Amino acid sequence: MRNLTRVLILPMLGSLSPVIAQASPPAVEWVPGADVAKRATSNKGPWLALLERLTMTVGRYRLVKGQVDEQSPHPRDEVYYVIAGKAKLEAGGQTRAVQAGDTAFVSANTPHHFLDIEEDLDVLVFFSSARATTGGMAAAAAPPTEQTPYPETSQRGNARIFYWFGPNSAGQVSIDFGQPAWRPGFAKFLDQSKGQRWRFGENFWTTLDTNMPLRLGGIDVPIGSYYAVLQSTPEAGVQLVLLDPQEVRKRRLDAYEAGKTTGGIVVPLTRSEAPLVGRLEIELTVDAAQRDAGRLLVRFGPNELSVPLQMVPQRD
Repeated sequence: MRNLTRVLILPMLGSLSPVIAQASPPAVEWVPGADVAKRATSNKGPWLALLERLTMTVGRYRLVKGQVDEQSPHPRDEVYYVIAGKAKLEAGGQTRAVQAGDTAFVSANTPHHFLDIEEDLDVLVFFSSARATTGGMAAAAAPPTEQTPYPETSQRGNARIFYWFGPNSAGQVSIDFGQPAWRPGFAKFLDQSKGQRWRFGENFWTTLDTNMPLRLGGIDVPIGSYYAVLQSTPEAGVQLVLLDPQEVRKRRLDAYEAGKTTGGIVVPLTRSEAPLVGRLEIELTVDAAQRDAGRLLVRFGPNELSVPLQMVPQRD
């Protein structure tokens, strides 16, 4: 799943055609039961899709008494809610009887199927669009001692501000980051005061890439690409550190070795309490009242880290 923040600035220039933005899906969508019943009558196969969004898929799964369930493992987490019927659900080596009102969670890639269907089964199914983390160190039972290939399927996000003036781009800034799940133990990194650096994100480096000059909290960030880490000191609190990837590559450092890095552009962050966020979120915002100004926001657990952002697009 990707999170995308985009700002399009689109003035009308002479005879140039305006850019038509793709319409967003409606904020609320209704699926009347009468429509579902009508579609189910003509539907072929046990699966009937009800809702398709970037964040989730919802559908009905129906099997008649005595039918054989031929479904295969899915690459996404799913939740079953039994609307009607009686059967058994075999999943991950366990078998349980299920009936109306029961709910079951099955993680991605886990073999499962219904069996011994005693009464016609009608199940509401929710699929998550987030792929489960299986790459990085999560793929190994123990830390690797030699070269190890990892299928990187951890959840990642992206935040971007994109300028567009007529036929040309005037600049953009993009942050690509892994999205670890919050654990209370992470609080010690934000609270520690020894100045030690730690990984910002999950698995591969969080990267900031900009083709226009920036100022973050009054600190100049030249055009370029950077690896980002965090550190905390008693004097300055939590800080964002932007590293030169070339220097990191020379030392062949992985993001897990953020504590070994030195130097970089140090940006102070303001920390405040916020509603609990389950996974790391990064957002780039634009201040509607100030041209080319905004904020970089980082939300993780009950914390929000922020810093003013000033952009210098190339307006030719």
